[in-house]
Amino acid sequence: MIRHLILLSVLILAVSCMNHKTITADLSKVTYRQLLENTIKWQKSINTLAGDARITLDSPAYSGNFNSNLKLKGEDSLLITVTGPLGVDMGKVFIGAERFIFYNQMQNQFYTGSTSDFAGKNFLQFPVDISQLRSVFLAQDAFNVLKKNRFEVRDNQYYLEASNNQRNYHIWFDPRYLLISRIEYREQDELIHYKEYNQYQNVDGVFFPQSINFVKPYERQGIAIFFNDLKINQPIDGDDFRVKVSDSAEQIDLSLQN
Repeated sequence: MIRHLILLSVLILAVSCMNHKTITADLSKVTYRQLLENTIKWQKSINTLAGDARITLDSPAYSGNFNSNLKLKGEDSLLITVTGPLGVDMGKVFIGAERFIFYNQMQNQFYTGSTSDFAGKNFLQFPVDISQLRSVFLAQDAFNVLKKNRFEVRDNQYYLEASNNQRNYHIWFDPRYLLISRIEYREQDELIHYKEYNQYQNVDGVFFPQSINFVKPYERQGIAIFFNDLKINQPIDGDDFRVKVSDSAEQIDLSLQN
């Protein structure tokens, strides 16, 4: 019996080691262009996404924990609903191709406008510009033409330094998934903010990070997102994106204020 248990333990350990086999970064196997192209292809492969997330905020002015529900459909429909402690409704934001809708349920204010109208405005107490929500919550990073400055292996990850006009990028790619694990956005040599994507898991045939960190080190602000119950590329009803607003809400059209 003991011999069988020992044998079983050895087999379990062997399978575990096989499942967690270290993948070595090798510059002879992949180019930096292939890594960028693979990232863009991966982003485009996500047509719909639905799930819940636990959010932790940390800044000198405000810290707290929230729950959120996300729904994404195509390029022009993203709805994020946030609840606070004890399930209190905090707010909703709908991000479309041309229109934004922000419902601050704590203050009972309903904002509408174009994408440009919301530039520079934060979502609730989140240290994230409303226009950045899509890229932060969906692990998306837009790459135009980048000039390679350095490409090497660091800490067994592919490491790329690249630039585009005044913006510089330092990017680490996980060799197992060939997807980004960390990306730093810099202006000249100043670090503006960085994002970390961790715990990639296969969700409906698409690898997606279960943990995302977005940090502004100069402002000492950060947001951590932990996903659960994600569904990717499953059907989503368009009615799910309707934002129901209280009749007593203050209506604010930002396009009329410019």
